[in-house]
Amino acid sequence: MEQYLSTLETTIPAIRKKFSELTNQIATLHQQVEQLTHQNKALTDQLAARKPVQEAKNPLPKDSAYQGPFVITKGGTYAGNWQSTDSNVPAVEVKTKEPVIIENANIRGAGYLIKCWYYDCDLTIRNTRGYGLTPTAYTGHLKPRRFAIINFFKNVVIENCYLEGTAGIYLGDKYVGNGTPEQSIKIRYNQAKNIDGRVHNGKDRVQFVQTNFKGAIAHAEIAWNEVLNEPGKSAVEDNINIYNTRGTKASPIRIHHNYIQGAFPIPVESKNYSGGGIIMDSPDASEQEVTAFVSVEENQLVGMGNYCIGVATGNNIGIRGNRCVVSGEYEGGGRYPHWTSGIWAKEYYRKGSTHSVVVEDNVVGVKQSSGKRWDYENIGNVATFRNNQSLPDVTRADEAKEWQLWQQRLQDNNIKLGVS
Repeated sequence: MEQYLSTLETTIPAIRKKFSELTNQIATLHQQVEQLTHQNKALTDQLAARKPVQEAKNPLPKDSAYQGPFVITKGGTYAGNWQSTDSNVPAVEVKTKEPVIIENANIRGAGYLIKCWYYDCDLTIRNTRGYGLTPTAYTGHLKPRRFAIINFFKNVVIENCYLEGTAGIYLGDKYVGNGTPEQSIKIRYNQAKNIDGRVHNGKDRVQFVQTNFKGAIAHAEIAWNEVLNEPGKSAVEDNINIYNTRGTKASPIRIHHNYIQGAFPIPVESKNYSGGGIIMDSPDASEQEVTAFVSVEENQLVGMGNYCIGVATGNNIGIRGNRCVVSGEYEGGGRYPHWTSGIWAKEYYRKGSTHSVVVEDNVVGVKQSSGKRWDYENIGNVATFRNNQSLPDVTRADEAKEWQLWQQRLQDNNIKLGVS
């Protein structure tokens, strides 16, 4: 018995020492796992910020499946694969006042993809993919690769479409609808990648959406769109430009819940750039005709060059609950060489028509090329700024978080983007 107790007295300290060593090793492993978890999350956030627009899973048709340019002369529903390799010739041209629906289509063009001029257009485009082809020489005015270019119209609906390498959507010169919800503008649930205004031997100023008609329109909505522009692969001016167009007091133009990432000059090294995010502008209009009655709410603008949201001219405009996050740094390193800013309002053309502008409840963090901040500016006190926040610092990691927030917003609201 004494021998057994003596053995225990020498063995127990050794066991305790070994147990202590194992405990320390386990604690070290826990710390390593925690560090790896943090590193993995950081990498995931960075990759998320770089994530491209996801194209629909259904494959594109082969080149041989595309038909030549297509002209629609009577109302109805149309589906197919059409293309034009000539910048002078639209891939699809609508020449009727009757209601037309283009759906489940694939359209490619070196110039206009879908054109409707002078027919009081009533056009719905949905579940359709549009791609810009290499521009060719053209005659007359510039012919950028507009996904849709429509001048006289009574109703335009563009929903659940995918645009890549196009020059976006242009609506002008005249609204001829009856002012009801059934005759208005609805641009919703679309995905766009690399809005590009380059033409043969030149460039036009193009947008994801531009309205360019004088007069009022009720029930207009640009909402739940996702636009990603990559530096060096895109050539966008303003992503959304409400130019000369007015909503109504009872029914403002609603621009809400859009995610817009990127606005850059081409080449990206340029120090001069006049494009940006969302702008209200109207240089030549009178007090009664300038851009007015516009609501810009709950949008996310990330990594923008020049500006995020601006009022150059206009009145009765509300800018509320938006998020503008710009680190001013390219993905591979290096700062933007051009100017950038957050939200501003100004009587740009000095005609006294900019007033009744409210900027409130926004969250902004914008770094210029110098690294200095430029979040808000009320030039000439033409607007009311209140309850706005500035982020404490802005990095590319903060830009990545905006993408995660966007994905969560889509999930929470059960929104499905692009072509199904």
